[in-house]
Amino acid sequence: MLPDYLSAEGERRCRRLLAGATARLRARPAAAAVLVPLCSVRGVPALLYTLRSSRLVGRHKGDVSFPGGKCDPTDQDVVHTALRETREELGLTVPEEHVWGVLQPVHDRQKATVVPVLAGVGPLDPQSLRPNPKEVSRGM
Repeated sequence: MLPDYLSAEGERRCRRLLAGATARLRARPAAAAVLVPLCSVRGVPALLYTLRSSRLVGRHKGDVSFPGGKCDPTDQDVVHTALRETREELGLTVPEEHVWGVLQPVHDRQKATVVPVLAGVGPLDPQSLRPNPKEVSRGM
């Protein structure tokens, strides 16, 4: 039988392992942040990702990606950026207490720093999402 990675024990272990990086990276300046949403769909562990709208202006149109985007000056930190962008793109509100930690930054093709934020969103019905058609294609 497979371990339950989305269990409370798995979450505690993950938070513990990410605590140092989260404290160090959370408030560090970045160009963008994405949410890595851990969920379950019909009882199966899953990751939620999006297909960027082909109508977007810029280099990310049509990309498969995690929800997220550019950091705004009004965002407190990268966690708030990732949560705000997820709400704007998918209509999915993830409480800050569901954030497990911050992962090591990655760089996009233009070398901009993108910070992944890991969060447990629990059981999810993809039909309950309200994608913003200006940002996300319907075929998620």
